Order: sequence, then structure tokens, then C-alpha cells
Amino acid sequence: MQDSDVGERLGMALRGRVVVVGVGDSQRGDDGVGPLVIEMLAAKGIDNVIDAGTSPEIETWRIRELTPDTVLFVDAVDLGAAPGDCAILEPTDLRSKGFDTHRAPLKLTMQYLQRELGCSTRLLAVQPKDVRQDAPMCMQVRRTAENLADTLADALTKPL
Repeated sequence: MQDSDVGERLGMALRGRVVVVGVGDSQRGDDGVGPLVIEMLAAKGIDNVIDAGTSPEIETWRIRELTPDTVLFVDAVDLGAAPGDCAILEPTDLRSKGFDTHRAPLKLTMQYLQRELGCSTRLLAVQPKDVRQDAPMCMQVRRTAENLADTLADALTKPL
């Protein structure tokens, strides 16, 4: 997805009070893209960000306390695309069986939040190149993380 497409689609998806949740393992190369975006947003002074590591389901209490209208997860997902490419997905786009790099499928956490909080949920998915233990993050994914942090900071700070 092109950067301008992401900005446009994010503008349409992010409504009301937004909580951004980074998901992933920073010790596994490109899987650390979610936590990196959260770190960058926090450095820009953006509130309502949570680094959930590999267990976003454990952070639902913190998400609940922030009373979101929209929860945006950021995570590395195999989209079958080029490293650094990204897409905005809804829970129905994700699988619900089995386990991935997180303990429970993210789809279940997203559906739970929608049902319990009445909020909308989206996944900002970034195509990884290498998620091996102790692998460095590739340049394409790092560049995407920087662009996404800038785009999100702009979207989250613009007046309603």
C-alpha cells in the first residue's frame, strides 16, 4: 500500500478517542515494528499508546481504561507482499484459529474489544522480511515504521 493510501485510509478509520497498540517482539527483527512505532509516537508526545509486546490480550484492561472509540493495532503480518508494505485490516480479515507469534490470535482480542467496549478495531499490518530471534530490523520495515509514526502523529493531533 502506498504511503498516501495509508494516510487516507487511516484518516477514515481513526474516529473519536484513538488508542494505538503496538504488538510484537523487538528481539525478533521485523516483528518489533509495532513496539517501534509506539516508541516513536511516545517520543513525539502522543498519548494513548500501549506497547503490548507479544501478549495484547493482557493489555485489554489498560485499553478499557482509556475508553477508546477506535483501537489501532500495529503489528508485523505476512501479507505476501514486499518488506515494509502495509495494509489496514479489520478483524474479519484475520484468521481466528491456531496461534501465531502471540499467545492467542489478535483477531480474538480485536473482536473482544469491539464487543465489550463498543469501539472499532483495526490492524495496521506491516510485511516483515526477517523475524528470526536476534535478527536486525530491515531498512524497509524501519523506514515504514518512521513513516507510519509521522502519519499517525499527524492524524492524531489534527483538530476535529
